[in-house]
Amino acid sequence: MRNKGFTLVELMVVVAIIIILAAILVPRYIDVTRTAKIARCQANQKTLEAANSMYMAEPANTTHSETTNLAGLAPTYIASMPSCPEGGTYTLTNAVIYCSINSHQRTF
Repeated sequence: MRNKGFTLVELMVVVAIIIILAAILVPRYIDVTRTAKIARCQANQKTLEAANSMYMAEPANTTHSETTNLAGLAPTYIASMPSCPEGGTYTLTNAVIYCSINSHQRTF
């Protein structure tokens, strides 16, 4: 009578294959999510720059060089204030939006 089931060697081969796949996929997943967060942060910066441009285009705001409070752009110029995906803060300097996380600074 023959026992049905897997041998220890077969199970070890399957576990080894799963470990190898995980070793390949996990770093790639982390890299992709990091790239997505940077892209989202840069898109937020572009949105804030567009909202600031609309603020500056208003005739009532021609005396100001730029808004001093980015949160004041919402809800008139943008629906809501975007947030950095990694918890950074956005600041406005010389009509350019900067993120407190250096790697997220948008370049033109």
